[in-house]
Amino acid sequence: MAVVFGKYELLRKIASGGMGQVFLAREHGTGFERLVVLKLILPHLAEDEEFLEMFLDEARLVARLSHPNLITILDLTEIEGRHCLAMEYVQGEDVRRLDRFARKQERPLPVGLVIRIIADAAAGLSYAHGARDGHGQPLKLVHRDVSPQNVLVGFDGGVKVIDFGVAKAATSGQQTATGVLKGKYPYMSPEQANGMAVDGRSDQFALGVVMWELLTGKRLFKGDTDLMTLRLVRDCQVPPPSQLNPKLPPGLDDIVLKALAPTPDGRYADCAAFRLALEDWALNLRLPSSSAHLAAYLRELYADRIATEADPAKLDQLAEDVDLDAQSNSSRDGMPTSGARGQSGSRASKLVGPPSRPPTRVEPEKTRNTAALMPEPPKRRPWLPFVVGGVALVVGGAAVVLVRGGAETVTPPPVVVAARPPEQAPETAPRPTPPEPPAPQPVHLMVTSEPPGATVQVAGEERGITPVALPLVPGEPSVAVTLALNGYEPVTRQVSAADAPAVAVALQKRAARPAPQPKKPPSGSSLGIKTGR
Repeated sequence: MAVVFGKYELLRKIASGGMGQVFLAREHGTGFERLVVLKLILPHLAEDEEFLEMFLDEARLVARLSHPNLITILDLTEIEGRHCLAMEYVQGEDVRRLDRFARKQERPLPVGLVIRIIADAAAGLSYAHGARDGHGQPLKLVHRDVSPQNVLVGFDGGVKVIDFGVAKAATSGQQTATGVLKGKYPYMSPEQANGMAVDGRSDQFALGVVMWELLTGKRLFKGDTDLMTLRLVRDCQVPPPSQLNPKLPPGLDDIVLKALAPTPDGRYADCAAFRLALEDWALNLRLPSSSAHLAAYLRELYADRIATEADPAKLDQLAEDVDLDAQSNSSRDGMPTSGARGQSGSRASKLVGPPSRPPTRVEPEKTRNTAALMPEPPKRRPWLPFVVGGVALVVGGAAVVLVRGGAETVTPPPVVVAARPPEQAPETAPRPTPPEPPAPQPVHLMVTSEPPGATVQVAGEERGITPVALPLVPGEPSVAVTLALNGYEPVTRQVSAADAPAVAVALQKRAARPAPQPKKPPSGSSLGIKTGR
């Protein structure tokens, strides 16, 4: 039996956490009804005046924004004394989940569609950066949390930037405390990671990181710890995407690297200029990159899920969502902005919205204990192993089972037509020897340490002090790299070209040895001469 609060009929709880709960609901109006997403904050947080003031201020702030590439707030109300945001319902998927699902299906996003997603997201951010208040004064709004989880792609080909929960306007009375970083560390700009003032070009940098990872299938800034991740962001060593994905068309590296410049002055003037560069590049190459192409791709990729969700009666029958990123990319506030999974394991919808963040320290994104820039591990297709023991004679031939990469091919027994020997095949000209493939080009692995200044040795040969770039050839065996620094324990790591572009190593201080105690002279002689009886 559905629960009704005023004009809202709650259908399904989508997520819950430290800040509150997220529900899929049906709004009943005068002569119409529609699906919406409700975010209800917990009652005890409503008693926190500072949090409540921030929540309401940011809700009103984002409610001013109206753009096709931004999520829309429909209502700010109360349900049984609990403050609640009603937002538009979008059937789709966030970029992180979309990329993982597409690669799992061996159908990664084409370059033209990556351009469409990033260009549309840049359009929404450009609008937010230029928004003005009721008096015509610029708000100078900065999202500060642009990441793959906060870029939503609808199955209709629309792209929306979501979750302005840590956004900040220059006119806001709330100021971030010194030393408190808000946002996800791997997608921060260098100036944001250093606690400096940020503007719209910081969001441009974060969007550039999202684009780099979509093009390469790897993580750009990902250390063993949060500290190492921040170190990688601050160093800002960004290899060209084509170095990891040689199939990329020419000219794209320059656009991505400009958006990922270490300083704001080195980037595009704003997100509008970034978007224009992407659109011009795709137009010149005549790549399929329209919203219609994106919608057609998604309809084919998510055909089963879209067919299931076409039945409105099933919307309130789907199980509560289990966040795919719960271990590696947990939500900072414990409220994953996610949809619901059906029995098939795919989510029913990505339901998201704006602010629900407290004005306190934001917990960093949890990191896995892996090296930086490891590729997303593809999941193998299930296959049934066959064990053939002994030799069985079969009348008419034998069945040969060939197993190649998890797939099974059964060759049927040959059919004997005649008893005469086969005719000798005519001689054919020798096949030309194929040319040898070109030798792989070495890649540069940036080795950093915390603290920096450690001596780097490879096979006993000194290669400099950190940070240092090591040339490695793809396909060659891994090598042992030893880092040594006075006062710290030496560390040895096995690295290869697959670890490019960067590896970060945390050094541990060497334990201090106790000082030797001075020996006391034997009693009975001040000169240390033994005396006996």
